[in-house]
Amino acid sequence: MQTEEQKQEGIPVEEEKKIRKISTIIMIVIIVIGILVTTDIILVSKKNIGPFLAINTKTYNDGGTKEYYGLGYKVIKYNQKVGRRDTVIGSWSIKYDITPINYTITDLAYSIINDNNTHIGEFIRLTGTISSKNNKNNTITLKFTDNEEGKYNLTVKASLLSNNIKDLNKDDDVTLIGIIKSYNNKTLTIENAFAE
Repeated sequence: MQTEEQKQEGIPVEEEKKIRKISTIIMIVIIVIGILVTTDIILVSKKNIGPFLAINTKTYNDGGTKEYYGLGYKVIKYNQKVGRRDTVIGSWSIKYDITPINYTITDLAYSIINDNNTHIGEFIRLTGTISSKNNKNNTITLKFTDNEEGKYNLTVKASLLSNNIKDLNKDDDVTLIGIIKSYNNKTLTIENAFAE
């Protein structure tokens, strides 16, 4: 004969405690993994350190570009001999891409204002004329001045990786390859640039 407690439907108290304990452990593990992955992504994207929790799956023969796969994310650390030198983080579907977007300084100036796009993070090939250079800091400056009351004026400051700045002179036409890092007050900054 069954007692009143045995007749009640549901999960016994001891089994319910066991399920809660297992659920709590699983949730803690998920939270810890989420915090670790988030920290890894932040370190890669903001400080260019790591990745620590992703596995290097491929190294390209272009100077040392590396692909890493992590839990739900992919990192590509570009390190071309001449070309792209930045880090891209995204989903597993991001592709290795070393094709720069071509602009003249005039096209870029109009695009920034008309398209409301600062192009930050883009890998570009920019053609223009050198307005000044700084041998000490290994930088060159390109300027575009428009005829419409300065609406489209643009100054581009490029920090060069190559040491061929001595071969460049003011008023020389130059083509730069690099990543747009910032845009502020009609001044665009390109880092890790190469001059062609």
